[in-house]
Formats: sequence, C-alpha cells, structure tokens
Amino acid sequence: MERLMFSIALALTLLGFTHAQQVNPFLFPERANSRINASVEIAKELRGMGYKRVAVVYMETSDLCALFSASLVASLKTLGVEAYYLKGGEGLEERLKTLQPFHVYMAYFGERPPQEVQTHFTEDLRRVLRYEKRPSLVLQPALLAMGFVNGLLTDEEISSALQEVPMLSFLFEGGKAKPVRVVMKDLEVKVTPIKPTKQQRRK
Repeated sequence: MERLMFSIALALTLLGFTHAQQVNPFLFPERANSRINASVEIAKELRGMGYKRVAVVYMETSDLCALFSASLVASLKTLGVEAYYLKGGEGLEERLKTLQPFHVYMAYFGERPPQEVQTHFTEDLRRVLRYEKRPSLVLQPALLAMGFVNGLLTDEEISSALQEVPMLSFLFEGGKAKPVRVVMKDLEVKVTPIKPTKQQRRK
C-alpha cells in the first residue's frame, strides 16, 4: 500500500499537482482525495477482472480529470497492469494507434459545465471508435450517474456503434467500487451488476 501511494504521489508531482502550485479550486484536497481514493478502488477491480493494456483518456480541459487519470494509471501500474495516460482531443486516434490498448478508460465527469463535458466526451468517444481495433470501454462512474452516457443516444452514429462494444462502469457503495455492465440497445442504456468470481470473493 505504501508503494502504491508513493507511486501516485510521484505521478501527481510530475504532473504539477503540488499543493504549492494549486490554483484550481477543484484540486483542493477535499475534492482531489475522493478522486484518488476512487481511482485506487477502480484499479483494484480492473486488475481483479483481468484487464490488461489499459489506456486512460482524460478530458483535455479538466485538471481534475487529469489528476484522477494520473492516479488511476499509477495505481494500475503498481498492481502490475500495463496502463497509459492519454490526453483527449485532436490526435487521440493516432495516440491510440501507437499504444494499441485492449481497453480504453474514459475519465470525464461533472467538474466542468455539463454541455462542455458532453461535447468533449462525445467527440473523444467518436475518436476512440475510429481506432481500428475497437477496444472495450470503461466509463467513469459519473458518466453513467450524471446522464452523459444517455446523452449519446441522440447521436445515431455513436449509439449504433456502441451496440457492438463491451462497456464497463462502476457504482460506489460504502466507498467500494462495484462493477456493472453497460449495454446500449434500442435507444436505451441498460446497466447490470457483475457478480464477482470465486477468486475475487476470496481476496
């Protein structure tokens, strides 16, 4: 655990998220710590479910999304999972082509105005779907809880493509991440809890 927290602290320091440099009110400890804790829990679940070669893509206009993503990547790497930290926006397809991930984690949530989040999420998801190997998706819990996944239903191209893409997200109960399967079909988003395997229950 100490090694994990050291890796996270090092990653955040390298990215410039030090207390002395803190100017963004969303990066105050009260907000940042909860995101870091969530990233650690999510990393444990992804490793337990056998996820490998994960690209964590964050919303380019959000410092808090960048912080969460850095923490998630550091946590995954500490647990032995190959993981990459990627900025969303123009050129994302090329970055994915270079790294060739099996899974893409979309780290977008409601720190910014809702329309801004929806726009960036939709545009970057379109870029991910253009990546020829079409990885499975892991969606930030807030994307599900705050309706941004439902917001994709109005885009026929994306909603149609997502019917063929495996999608995972999480619900938090008592500080623990509970994985859920997300399916988009017939203009509806369906969420189903995933039961832990016997091996996961023993941990």
